[in-house]
Amino acid sequence: MPQRFIVNIVTQMEAGGAQKAAVQICERLIEQGLRAEVWFLYKKRPTYTDRPYVRWLWDKKPDNVAAFLALCTKLYHWLRLAKPDGVITYTHYANIIGQTIARLAGIPHRLATQRNPSWSYPASARWIDWIIGSLGVYTKNIFVSHSVERSFQSYPLPYLQRSAVVFNGLRAPVTACDKMSARQRLALPADRTIIVSVGRLAHQKNHALLIEALCSLSCCQLVIAGDGELRAELERLIRDRQCADRVTLLGELPPQRIGCLLIAGDIFALPSRYEAFGFATVEAMMMGLPVVVSDLDVNREIIGDAGIFLPIDDRERWRDTFQSLAENESLRRELGQRAKRRAALYDLDRMVDGYIQHLFSGR
Repeated sequence: MPQRFIVNIVTQMEAGGAQKAAVQICERLIEQGLRAEVWFLYKKRPTYTDRPYVRWLWDKKPDNVAAFLALCTKLYHWLRLAKPDGVITYTHYANIIGQTIARLAGIPHRLATQRNPSWSYPASARWIDWIIGSLGVYTKNIFVSHSVERSFQSYPLPYLQRSAVVFNGLRAPVTACDKMSARQRLALPADRTIIVSVGRLAHQKNHALLIEALCSLSCCQLVIAGDGELRAELERLIRDRQCADRVTLLGELPPQRIGCLLIAGDIFALPSRYEAFGFATVEAMMMGLPVVVSDLDVNREIIGDAGIFLPIDDRERWRDTFQSLAENESLRRELGQRAKRRAALYDLDRMVDGYIQHLFSGR
């Protein structure tokens, strides 16, 4: 039997959750003896350029109609030449562009993945997804949590009949560091409670709340790993609050260094305005960190009783919680143990098996 070939298509190359999912799925498929690649529509940052199975169509985001059409044409020719047995797409624009072109290129098995609530999509993307998902451009469609599934409940029956829930899974971060050596490598203080946050510097992640909450806590150090369009704004906030000695913006870390950052930390915090699953949070749970997150349905679904849930707009509650945890090592340890047990639910092989089953289960 010929070796199956699967192409994973993602919108932009950067250190995001969808990108991590595509890369880890690709790696696991290769380990299982299949052929697999990850294709990024364009390179936003060079996060995965060193991986032999990674390709990208464009060196930067297309900035005009002609460039966009040229990118689409290039994707069509790549698919026609590669002739993959199946295509899996990640993020809403990759779903729309990748799935449509894969169908035009004659790819028989096409799996879209919905990785955020439908209402968080731009209006145009939401309507196009509604239409092409209902018409069968996606042969199958995956929601990464029940919370995401509920956000699509008003969609047409033909759309929902092609859909199923498969929880995200991932590998635990790997590190050879211990806590003190990790702090030394990252130039972090040894005598403070380190609060870690990982995520794009974007409106969704709500990092400004963390900065506001931490600016008056001398016992804590906030460390944010990520980059994005709000970096200058957050740097200005740090200067205005005069807390540069208590807040560190690390920028985007290579995936292989995330484990080092997490082991350096005492608490993981992410006050997102919305999430579909929360890769960064689950990675922190895998490393045994107590997690403090925004009170979202999806966070309660994924984390269960293994975390602390707070309102996204109450910086005093966040500050008081951090102070309480900083003063109570035994509580941090208990929450961290709970988190690690809960994280065992999110197994990479279970996700990969679910994707392959739905991808090739018929049209």
